Amino acid sequence: RALTPHGFIVDTAENGAEGLRKVQVENYDLALLDVMMPDVSGIDLIEPIHTHDPETVCIVITGYATVELAVQAIKQGAYDFITKPFSADDLILAVNQGVERRHLSREAKRLQAIEAEAHRLAEEKARLEEIDKAKTAFIQLVTHELRAPVAAIQSYLTLILEGYVPPEKQLEIIKKAVEEGKKTAYI
Repeated sequence: RALTPHGFIVDTAENGAEGLRKVQVENYDLALLDVMMPDVSGIDLIEPIHTHDPETVCIVITGYATVELAVQAIKQGAYDFITKPFSADDLILAVNQGVERRHLSREAKRLQAIEAEAHRLAEEKARLEEIDKAKTAFIQLVTHELRAPVAAIQSYLTLILEGYVPPEKQLEIIKKAVEEGKKTAYI
């Protein structure tokens, strides 16, 4: 009655077993658990609820409040502990804070996932940059290794074409050009 007018979708259970079945089928942002239920203590439901969804916020309600019981509930993973009788405003405040905690926790996990992905992408980028540097260095090396024999072949052929090599020496120069050409075959 107190939560529905404030926009909360409320689902109820008659006992702990029914409530636990619902939690295991559906995803709930928050569970209000009474310590004194017919079949089980609400505190005993915290662990199975968190096993299904660790982010479900559990608020324990009791009319038999003791410090020991509150400590036990918090140790089990309860977000808050409300004692009866309580006002609707107290309940709404606790539920709003619990839901906000769940949303912040989910947002924090989403941001952590984004940060992890950004880190992975940065590492991948660095790896690709290293590969690119290696590729560039390899291309420069191959280019350098190819230029020298090609330049020598060009020089030999230019000497022949421009008539600087007498006909009886041309075969020797052509053989040198062929040898230079063989060097490029091994690169």
